[in-house]
Amino acid sequence: NHSDAAYLIKNMGISPEKVLDINTGLKKEYSEEDVIFCKKSLKDLETEGGPKIYDIILMDRMLREKNTNFALGYINHCRSRMMEFFAKNNVSLISSGRDSALQLTSMLVGRKMNIPWVVPTRLRIPRDTYGFCTNHETDTFVQVREEDSEQDRLWAENVLANFNDQSQKPALKIAAQTFSDTLRLLKPHFFAFCQLLKRSVKDIGNDFSRYTIPKIIKMYIKRRINMVMFNLVKPWSKPSDSPFCIYALHTQPESSIDVAGSYFSDQIALITFIARSLPVTHELYVKIHPTDVDGKSVSFYKAIQKITGVRLVHNDVDSRTLVASADIIFTLTGTIGYEGGLMGRPVITFAKNYYNSLPTVFYCDSPPKLPELITKLLDFGAPEDIKEQILKFLMHYRSRVFDGEVNRMFGANPRGLLNSDNEMLQDAYEIILEKLSVEGA
Repeated sequence: NHSDAAYLIKNMGISPEKVLDINTGLKKEYSEEDVIFCKKSLKDLETEGGPKIYDIILMDRMLREKNTNFALGYINHCRSRMMEFFAKNNVSLISSGRDSALQLTSMLVGRKMNIPWVVPTRLRIPRDTYGFCTNHETDTFVQVREEDSEQDRLWAENVLANFNDQSQKPALKIAAQTFSDTLRLLKPHFFAFCQLLKRSVKDIGNDFSRYTIPKIIKMYIKRRINMVMFNLVKPWSKPSDSPFCIYALHTQPESSIDVAGSYFSDQIALITFIARSLPVTHELYVKIHPTDVDGKSVSFYKAIQKITGVRLVHNDVDSRTLVASADIIFTLTGTIGYEGGLMGRPVITFAKNYYNSLPTVFYCDSPPKLPELITKLLDFGAPEDIKEQILKFLMHYRSRVFDGEVNRMFGANPRGLLNSDNEMLQDAYEIILEKLSVEGA
């Protein structure tokens, strides 16, 4: 965005020649002839490994609200500007997030130009570990060193021990669940809003790659209304004594579901699909996400409650207890699936996750396959050497991760990166660049 480019140049002292203001020269209207040209240009970016351009548009929380002609024009504009910029600057490694159409298009452009593309990805358990994936899904961690059986095993045993005694839990972002939470967060929310307001001046007219100030205000008010209504209506039920399986709601919009799990990103449709596939002996518990209570309307929660065989449970119900008692855990990319796998519980995922290789985690890529998979897992017994297989999984990923963080703006004490984080990041990128350059040679 214009504001990002200005910040990099003015505040960080980066040469303007090294900064691409992607939105410069972007057209706001596209004729049918323009769209035909865009489609021809973008077709060259679509590869067998995906994603398709329309999929990328639907992954983007803002661009999917625009008309198709503009969305195609915008992505083609990004394609053209990036190809020119990468070539001019002899770019040899592209790194981005996986949240937006711009970032995902950079992945496709990298493939087209034979430039390695990576996205930093947290392992989540244990915290303060991350690696680099070469795709928008998380099953493509780059191996950065040879496995060390002795040291990696000690690390894996320590991680599993800490997980089992619950000495380290996944970090959750700060969120408002009650009126007192809203008051407590007023100050940080106010300062964040002021920063957004200041930067928005340079982005006037941009409602396709950033939220406008009126939209942000509207979203804030809506979340506060959702929170009040949630606590008044109480649209949840208490757990029952019947056998059950569990699906934990994802925060949405978010790349973990809209991007990595795009084909199953309609959560009500996914929950219905799971409920249809369960035997009559079981209920499906749907657990409210603790940091997204106010992100959903009461009507959304009520729609879930109305689905046959489904029981919505409160976010305060302990996830660890539910995972230990559930006959199957369902998830797209959620940490609850990773936790279930580390506990040796049956898990079904609907996205290509790094933890799908755990011995009790199974990937379902098609709705018709689910009933048979559920039947199989309800009679499934964990292998006798389950602990050893879990340790081997952790040892495998130890050679794919670095110690530190790529973002500390979450959890109870959000803050900037530590000096040690930045030092490790520099080393990590140098290692990744060398590793991928050798593999691509």
